[in-house]
Amino acid sequence: MIKLAWRNIWRNRRRSIITIASVFFAIFFCVLLICFQTGAYEKLIDNMLRTQAGHIQIHAKDYWDDKIIDNFMFMDTATISALENIYEIENVSPRVEIFSMASFGSVSKGIAVVGICPKKEDSKSNLSSHIVKGEYLSEHDNGILIGEGLAKYLKVTVGDTLALIGQGYHGSSATGLFPIRGILKLVINNMDNGMAYITVSSAQQFIDMTDGYSGILISIKNNNRLDKVIHQIEAIINTELLDVYSWYFTMERLLQTMKSDTAATLLMSYILYVIVGFGILGTVIMMTNERKREFCVVISLGMARMKLVATTAIELLIMSLMGIVVALAITLPIAYWFNANPIYLGSEMAEMYAQYGMEPFIPLSLDPSIFINQIIIVLVIVVLTTIYPVNNILKLKITRS
Repeated sequence: MIKLAWRNIWRNRRRSIITIASVFFAIFFCVLLICFQTGAYEKLIDNMLRTQAGHIQIHAKDYWDDKIIDNFMFMDTATISALENIYEIENVSPRVEIFSMASFGSVSKGIAVVGICPKKEDSKSNLSSHIVKGEYLSEHDNGILIGEGLAKYLKVTVGDTLALIGQGYHGSSATGLFPIRGILKLVINNMDNGMAYITVSSAQQFIDMTDGYSGILISIKNNNRLDKVIHQIEAIINTELLDVYSWYFTMERLLQTMKSDTAATLLMSYILYVIVGFGILGTVIMMTNERKREFCVVISLGMARMKLVATTAIELLIMSLMGIVVALAITLPIAYWFNANPIYLGSEMAEMYAQYGMEPFIPLSLDPSIFINQIIIVLVIVVLTTIYPVNNILKLKITRS
């Protein structure tokens, strides 16, 4: 039957090539489109996790629902060192995030103040590269870094002293004077106009909370080991007081946006597959109607209808597999090449990405599920199109044909 099916395919080369080409172009365009989109999101997420959010965050039990100072967590240096010793972890960045009123002279503004470990934060987000005036913080500095927009609003410059007034731990008042060490150019306007950085030790002293943190941001080497690392972290910390969140939870909004965008791409892919499906169905209808007399002859000579059905189905399967093989033979090398040599975004986009601390490249994804899903979809379409010839062969009236 396979031999007969192969011969039948090439009896009408033009029709067979149209069917093979339909399958080829559907897989070719859909695979490259999804590989590009998936690769872009994978790169974006990887950049954000490594430079900003962290793959894992540790917070006190009630902090995520109510981000106030009284819900901050305590963690000693020994525990932080133990976290840093986990092999899969590449960066542990303690944070103290508070809200304060910044004043200089008669000008005041409410701002977000972030307490950081300068070296760890710089290795994570390359914060020092954003400085346009002054210098970066040292480890035990009592100074402050502010956004360029905030500096213009407060009319301050490097060397001036900024007064911060806020609320400390357990309702105590928090006040402090911080000399301006440097001015940052931050890409996001809200951050540039209303954010400042001080050292963790200065922030803890400001809110009167030794060893107190709003959270711990952790970056890992391999996202595939995320669950394993979370279990190792939970074995070190006190899980009765602290919660460990993966980036799937902390970046839920981004993931929802990604799903919405992916849904639009999938809709385009499905439209293309519907067109391809009707194209294949059209060739199948032509093939079936043109060969009715042939089907009657072979059935009259004693060929079982089910064998004829199987032969026809094998013909469609072979043509589809040929289209799939050719498509994969072309798309796989392209995807592999642009995965190893990502697409450069251009000078303007590259500058913007660099300001975020991200690499201005988009690689094509090599996720096996992309290729497997497209093959499954095409095979499902082929199975559905075989319904027409099968139905016709089984109901064929030999005496009337």
